[in-house]
Amino acid sequence: MPLSTEQVKKLRDAVNSYSFPTAHFDFIAKKPVIGLSMLQLETRIRQQLLSASPEQVKDGLSNVLYWGFAQMGGLGPVRVERFRSAVSIHQLQQASGLFTNRERPALYEIAELGLPQFSKVSFVSKIRMYLDPVKSATLDRQIMQMHQIHTDTVLAAFKQYSTSIPTTKGNSAAYESWCDHLGFIAQAYLPTARVVDIERGLFQIIQEGDVSSAADILKNA
Repeated sequence: MPLSTEQVKKLRDAVNSYSFPTAHFDFIAKKPVIGLSMLQLETRIRQQLLSASPEQVKDGLSNVLYWGFAQMGGLGPVRVERFRSAVSIHQLQQASGLFTNRERPALYEIAELGLPQFSKVSFVSKIRMYLDPVKSATLDRQIMQMHQIHTDTVLAAFKQYSTSIPTTKGNSAAYESWCDHLGFIAQAYLPTARVVDIERGLFQIIQEGDVSSAADILKNA
């Protein structure tokens, strides 16, 4: 069944109130960047990821981690430092080639780069989202909570472990279906929204403790 007026309003309000920290780090100045809007953050990270400079790509990938772990206290800087210490120039050059030659690389293609800290869907999908937020979104364990409420949505195609979602070709295909469905929701109910905005709206509802409402929206849309 289509979304009710109340469900559309709830989703719209959630999209507008999405408030994940816009964490970003300047690795040249060696200090956090404060006060960015989400759009500014997206622009900065995308420019870094698409740079021809391996060092810029390194900073962009580091900032995907820095942003993703923003609500986890000291875990973020630790993961970022592990990445920066372990990643090789060759891996960064390969990543640069993939990102610049493929507008929306498949998740398994990103995972095959072997980048430290980027093996599971949660963070691999964050790279894809920053490369193209108009048609891409993230997919993590928070979002997968909706599958516990309704097991017959687009999320049913994902195969997951108890603590992670592996980046397989099957899950890469499921991810494309996830993005396509979010795009359909945007087109049908919030025409000015991007794919990532719909995902963030659902994420915001989940963060507010209302997984059931988010799952109902995903199922009915």
